[in-house]
Amino acid sequence: MRSATRRLLARHEIDDVTLRAIAVEAGLAASNVLRHVGSREELLLDLMDEEYRAWLAELSRLTTAPGPGADTTALASLIADTLAPRPLLQCLIEVSPQLLRTLPATRAPERSRGQGLRNGEALADVVQLGLGKQFSAVDRVYLVAGLHAVVTATAAWSRQGVFPVSVPVATRDLVQILLDGLLARADRE
Repeated sequence: MRSATRRLLARHEIDDVTLRAIAVEAGLAASNVLRHVGSREELLLDLMDEEYRAWLAELSRLTTAPGPGADTTALASLIADTLAPRPLLQCLIEVSPQLLRTLPATRAPERSRGQGLRNGEALADVVQLGLGKQFSAVDRVYLVAGLHAVVTATAAWSRQGVFPVSVPVATRDLVQILLDGLLARADRE
């Protein structure tokens, strides 16, 4: 079902990817899809988790401990460059607040929270390695929230014509600002 969902998301807007469409693409009855994934929101959040873990594995593999002086420019570029070829992850990050709000009241919220916490911790670990600096627990959370805000904002800006932006450039620049701010806070502590 994840493969069918990926194929649909490559061709359609996320709002058009319904459980019925997923069932048709997978060649299953809608009831079978529900039985296996629980809900559309659960399926999309599980897909986000899968995409996030793949991105973090790549980011981790490419991140090295810094030499003298942390280079936020290089790390921000690496983050933006590894996110750019992952439009599905960017889309799912953008819609994740809506998915979480409409998640059925089953064990799914607990599972999704666990996925988010695990991925957030892994992202913070990679960034800390790349900068050679430890962040407070609060700033680790702000790092993840800030990155998600950047992805969401750049996606929204890219879809309008009045103030067009280059998503990779805006992502890189905004992530660098975020990293510079977190480093400044860490240096004050």
